[in-house]
Amino acid sequence: MMILGLTIAKIIDRYSAKEKAAMCGRIALSNVKAEYNSYIFENYHILLFDLSCGDRGEGYLEEKIEESIQENLGDSFQVESVAITGYTGISDNNCEALKEQISEYMIYETMESAGENILEVTGGEDGTLSNELLSQLETDGSAEFQGSSTVESLDEVVATDEVEGFTESTQEKDYDPRDYTSRIGDLGVLFIVVPEDMEVSRERINISETPSYQADEFLEAAFQINHDFDSYETFKSDVNSHSSWAGKLVDTGFGISYAHSVFNSAINTVNENTVFDCEVEYLICGKASDYDNLEGVVSKISAIRLPINYAYLMSDSGKLSQIKSVSLPLSILTCVPEPIVKHLIAGCWAYVESLCEVRSLLEGKKIPYKKDSASWMTDLFDLESSVYGECKEVENGLSYGDYLTILLAFEGENIYLRMLDLMQLNASYNSDEINISNCGVYLSVDVSVVLDDEEITFNIATGY
Repeated sequence: MMILGLTIAKIIDRYSAKEKAAMCGRIALSNVKAEYNSYIFENYHILLFDLSCGDRGEGYLEEKIEESIQENLGDSFQVESVAITGYTGISDNNCEALKEQISEYMIYETMESAGENILEVTGGEDGTLSNELLSQLETDGSAEFQGSSTVESLDEVVATDEVEGFTESTQEKDYDPRDYTSRIGDLGVLFIVVPEDMEVSRERINISETPSYQADEFLEAAFQINHDFDSYETFKSDVNSHSSWAGKLVDTGFGISYAHSVFNSAINTVNENTVFDCEVEYLICGKASDYDNLEGVVSKISAIRLPINYAYLMSDSGKLSQIKSVSLPLSILTCVPEPIVKHLIAGCWAYVESLCEVRSLLEGKKIPYKKDSASWMTDLFDLESSVYGECKEVENGLSYGDYLTILLAFEGENIYLRMLDLMQLNASYNSDEINISNCGVYLSVDVSVVLDDEEITFNIATGY
């Protein structure tokens, strides 16, 4: 009985010792978890700890855990080893941990999906051209081989076409609105669209150490418009490549709403002390300066607006007559079939209208999604001045933030790594240097301790 009693007591002591050691291990890991980056939590509501302890390595973290366990166990125990056996980084598994924390925060804040208002305003429509207009583009494009649309002289145009807007002065000047859009391409779109009271920094930020740059996975969607409007095939691509976006808004989730709530944009400041002023624009473009990011966003919004404005022009008989007054003489001078020139001139005019709209968006106005004669702002025969026209704001329109939402939806999963970029850059700017690629949300360790020459091993884990 004494032997049995001593054996039971020894088993209980060993069990108690293991429980005590495990409890001290949990305390040690709780201390690690408690050392979350306060700047990132306060500004972005994301919990993470630095697995490398400021680039000192995992060995340093293991030493800290070992010291904490030894201190709490006392001299009767000897900690033999602590080894990290697993961890989950904030950027692992396609930023799964980041997405989970964003979802939890957004549910807590009861915020809705950012795309719902846009789908309501647009009725679920986007810039996709109608089958009728697509067919017309294809049919008119074949005129190049028909040779039936070229008129013989300007005199014939004047004699046979009573076209509104066509005048002798137009004829003499060989007026081509594409000359203006070509100059815009040389100057840059921000020269046209940025309001006078808005300053956009050209300072380049070092983003070479950011998670997205290190991942090197991004292929930027080509939203570039051919400013010359001299290629029919390129124009058909421009009005079709980025016109279908409504479907991308259906499953935007909380990520886009979160981006608007914690990051600055060109017209909305959430946090004063940030490396970039145009942070949402960075999420979309990933460039090294505010200027480049804003320029990229403006180009993308213009590309979204182009097919919408072009479709309206092709449905307005009055504006079509103005377009024809330009396209007919240009057809003769360039020996390009008139139907082709007509579409190119319409695209050129629609593009300038889109720049006028973007300028209004950057002024904080909501613009109508679909245009009519009353809301159309630019003049085909005075594009250079009319591009600065005042857009009449409408309550049931889309804002600059709404178009950022559409572009964020285009970027999809890319935005999460770029969110981590901004967190790292801003945290390093405002507090201690941090490499967010080394930051985690889950940690497990194997621990070995010795008590009275007996080894006790166990595994403990913690996470947010």
